[in-house]
Amino acid sequence: MLIFFDTEFTELGMDPRLISIGLVAEDGVSTFYAELSDTYLAFNCSDFVKDEVLPHLQGGDCLMTMSELSLQLGNWIESFECAVSLNTDSVGWDWPYIQELFRLPGTWPENLSRSPESLRQIEGIEDIVDAVFESHRPKLRRHHALDDAWANWVGLRVVI
Repeated sequence: MLIFFDTEFTELGMDPRLISIGLVAEDGVSTFYAELSDTYLAFNCSDFVKDEVLPHLQGGDCLMTMSELSLQLGNWIESFECAVSLNTDSVGWDWPYIQELFRLPGTWPENLSRSPESLRQIEGIEDIVDAVFESHRPKLRRHHALDDAWANWVGLRVVI
């Protein structure tokens, strides 16, 4: 099972902190979205994040701690009962959060590949994802982790 994911974080600097994560399974039915309550403070966010990411946060049932996220996301991934690979458009920024979430012994989901797949390997995918955002506006919000994962899911569907 291929799962598309995206993260939002505080900055593109030396110490970025996870804000939110969104995942969409290749079946287009199963999704997972969470926002973190214990990893960052708004004043630590870059101006870009304050303007473009924080306004899209939903709060409520989406809000959880990092340890809750590790448990819930691990359970969600294992619920597929098949091999799972995660795909992102930014391995360098997104994948380290997956590694951090499952860093403790025994937390890495048994069915999850230990290496990510990258959308960037597909020529022209960035233009296609941009077109997805334009054609689905205002339904999809740029810099909302779940919406970004959806755009990548749609973008790959267009290519294949």
